[in-house]
Amino acid sequence: MPGRVRNRRGTGRGQARHRGSVRGTARFPDDRAASQSPLLLIERARVAEPVAVEVDRPLAHRPRLMGFWRGTEFHLITRLIATRREHDATYYRVLTPRGAFDLRNIRRMEPLTLRIRRVWELCAELDVVPVARLR
Repeated sequence: MPGRVRNRRGTGRGQARHRGSVRGTARFPDDRAASQSPLLLIERARVAEPVAVEVDRPLAHRPRLMGFWRGTEFHLITRLIATRREHDATYYRVLTPRGAFDLRNIRRMEPLTLRIRRVWELCAELDVVPVARLR
């Protein structure tokens, strides 16, 4: 067929990228293994202070957390470790270059207007200990 584009394997365009040998492999296996290594988190200090959280889509149902402001310091979130949802709050365990933290998104009702307002708090500071895997 003269009009069809073929690669070295003889398959048509777009089919080679869905092969098993290419699809499941990591592009940078060393970086991915380091970022996905299991972590042991130990609570260093329990705090309850308000923070301002930056999200990628503020009006979305569940926006992705990008970072948070603690006073005048900005903490960029590099990894979301865990999420736990309860009736009135959502808890996020996040990893930043400055350490790990527990964040809480609380639903509070205004007593005069009876409207729901969401408030972000920093719950705890955590120490991170990477756990080496035995192979």
